[in-house]
Amino acid sequence: MVKKSEIETSMGGVDTPGGASAVLVTSPDVTAADGDPRDPSTVVGVTYSFDAETWLERWGIDRECAVAVSAGEKTRSAAVATRTESTPGDAGDSHAGVPTQVDTAVVETVASERDVGEVGAIVHEYLHEWTGREPTVYVDGLESIVDATDAEVAFRFLHVLVARADEAGGRVVVSLDTDAVPQHVTETFSPLFDERA
Repeated sequence: MVKKSEIETSMGGVDTPGGASAVLVTSPDVTAADGDPRDPSTVVGVTYSFDAETWLERWGIDRECAVAVSAGEKTRSAAVATRTESTPGDAGDSHAGVPTQVDTAVVETVASERDVGEVGAIVHEYLHEWTGREPTVYVDGLESIVDATDAEVAFRFLHVLVARADEAGGRVVVSLDTDAVPQHVTETFSPLFDERA
């Protein structure tokens, strides 16, 4: 967990934890959920670093509502299915498939790490459903998104994600291993965030 004194606003000062709508966690080996000074009850975890079940076991277990969206998972155990084009969702759903209930949390998968559009559509669906519940979206592995796509695509993805979370009364917390990307990439993403932890 990040200490209150370790949180800096984009203006360079220290802010009260939890006041920001977008937080960038750059501490080495700290996940977005571990770097969040809040303890939200409604969460969506976007993970490029863990499989969905691991993410839920570590960070979703004590939440009122939790969804793990795992990008790049191509296989599943028999208990968990992926979204497929052959399984229709609700009428008007922008993407096909039905989320799979796992214990008290939901697992969603996107086969391709490059398909940030599908990841965004899934997250948007939950943010829309949870408007007013102050949802928090955790994104682990921004450097992995940059690797799978490029900095421009990742920037657009995060820009839209932050805007959608804000519209839903929520927030976004993103982890970035600054040692895994050039300094100019970190600087490119900085304007999207209110705080850096």
